[in-house]
Amino acid sequence: MTPSLPPPPVQLEGRLAVPVDIHQVTASVRLDVASQTAEVSATVELTVDGPTGCPVFDLRQHIDAAMLDGRPLPPEALGYEDMGAGHDARMRVVDVACEGGSTHVLSLRYRLGTPEATGAVPIVWSPPGDGVSWDLFMADLEPGRYLEMWLPANLCHDQLSVHLEVEVAGTARPHVLLVNGTAVEHTPGYGWSVRYPATFTSLSPLLVLAPSDQVRAQQTVVQVGGKETRVRVARVDGAGTGLHDITVDIAAWLSYFTERYGAWAHGDDFLAVIWDLPRGMEYDGATTTCEPAIEHEVFHSWFGRGVKPACAADGWVDEAMATWATASRRATSARFAVEELGLDEPPSLLYPAHPWSRHTPREAYAAGGRLLSGLAHMAGGAAQLRSALAAWHKAHSGGPASTGQLAAHLESWCGRDLTPWWDRYVHGATEAGS
Repeated sequence: MTPSLPPPPVQLEGRLAVPVDIHQVTASVRLDVASQTAEVSATVELTVDGPTGCPVFDLRQHIDAAMLDGRPLPPEALGYEDMGAGHDARMRVVDVACEGGSTHVLSLRYRLGTPEATGAVPIVWSPPGDGVSWDLFMADLEPGRYLEMWLPANLCHDQLSVHLEVEVAGTARPHVLLVNGTAVEHTPGYGWSVRYPATFTSLSPLLVLAPSDQVRAQQTVVQVGGKETRVRVARVDGAGTGLHDITVDIAAWLSYFTERYGAWAHGDDFLAVIWDLPRGMEYDGATTTCEPAIEHEVFHSWFGRGVKPACAADGWVDEAMATWATASRRATSARFAVEELGLDEPPSLLYPAHPWSRHTPREAYAAGGRLLSGLAHMAGGAAQLRSALAAWHKAHSGGPASTGQLAAHLESWCGRDLTPWWDRYVHGATEAGS
């Protein structure tokens, strides 16, 4: 298993911005319905993961107050900087030089507004004194759309634990909190403690908060791969058909993918939050999705959140696999397509080259699925490529894997050098050697 590597330091004007290893984020979030404010106090434990320089992290909220190792910092000392991958992929750089390998505690206070990222949505407040809805609503097609929308976090290569306290105040209306971590409800309907494990990355946590009367939920225990697995399904108001049918479908997909690709890496619990909107996002052992995308999102518990991208640029891999294997979203051909792929089709850039890049190109679905259909042809058919995916999952389940590793893996199954195809259909080269 290849370790997840941080991007390299970046020389900015007058200072060196260096990556960090975030060990733990501890945060309390108080949502006051009466005043329609959400106040956050967060602490980040980190180690400088490089030479001496200014630590880099991200938070897409306006910071009101900050301290580093107990010493106050003005919020402008944690400003955004373009790391070379464009404005949308910017990061926050702490304007304090820290010794390489040193460990620090960063403390922040802020109020939750609409995250400063393309497509992000705000917390939804009902009329004053009524209720509040909060959905992390992550996405991989735009930079800054993972945990950093709401809490201080790192890029998706870094594993970190998150300890979260959530309180709903200023209302007599009870609420429900849905998470894919371990939750303790210490004030029924109003207060929770949540722990996301240290195996999580910034793309792993699911959290949906809503008034209790807007959520219907069902859970059942099914046999998946010879072990008991709890399937939890929740619907928000107006979403889809009955919970029973959805639960049956999810249980069937869990069993099917386990048999085809191997045991998944998420313990004995699966959570799905169902919406009637055309949306879908994968999390570790969980999804927020609409009904037509359920198969696609469950598949991601094997590829995407079972085998995780080693860096954001590797995110195309699991979307290409999901498109080819499920054909339920953004697909231009049937599932398990097998179609010869020469070197004369339009090139596609699936892997953004800059090491601080932070998004999955939209071409990952159609162009990525087309590449997989060509690889199936080279491998000798769909069954052979499915076997290759199963072997890939077995080798990397529960950890990261890279685009380069996938090329080497598939070369052994296809029996040929895939460099020309990788250059043209992954890296966007328009001519041989370019």
